[in-house]
Amino acid sequence: MKYHHLFWDFDGTLYDSYPRICAAMNRTLVQHGMSAVSADELMPLLKHSVFYTLQHFAERYHKDVQALLDDFHKQHKLETVFPPYEGLAQCLASLKEAGCKHYLYTHRDTLAITLLQQDGLWEHFTGSVTSCDGFPHKPAPDALLSLLNQFQIDPQDAIMIGDRGIDIESGHNAGMAGMVFDPEGAYFGPEAQLYAASMKELAKKLTES
Repeated sequence: MKYHHLFWDFDGTLYDSYPRICAAMNRTLVQHGMSAVSADELMPLLKHSVFYTLQHFAERYHKDVQALLDDFHKQHKLETVFPPYEGLAQCLASLKEAGCKHYLYTHRDTLAITLLQQDGLWEHFTGSVTSCDGFPHKPAPDALLSLLNQFQIDPQDAIMIGDRGIDIESGHNAGMAGMVFDPEGAYFGPEAQLYAASMKELAKKLTES
């Protein structure tokens, strides 16, 4: 096994939160006099970032992007129930048993940790960074570099797992590999070292790397 330290994004990687993010986004758009849009239209935008998505609609409809962002955050906080991806528990447990350590790196606040705790998954994690820690957003490497330093990890023995280009970029910027988790087949971004469309495939590829 090539990588023993696994750094996980949360939304769209550990948990299937995109349907609820789309719902929050549509409520925000409607609140500002725009029409709700389909998930097919939103997903490619969200795969960039929430800010990119709001900037897209702000420019199209001549709205204030900061006002949209502020209201989206309010709507997003209302979304607190969404499921882990199928097979996540077994994936985390099997990789841990194989000698891996798990770390959380998310732009979400500590709700991510709360949900992992509620689902009995937090016990698999060694460390974390959330938005509450105040690091610059991905693709900046600062949060990952802090975790690498805190746990004395060689970046060559580490991999960042995420569903978006900024996840892979942040890993590369910290000197580690990147793995794309893409059950929707919607990834675009820099080339990664590994790709998986399910938790079963993800565990298999990491074990065989």
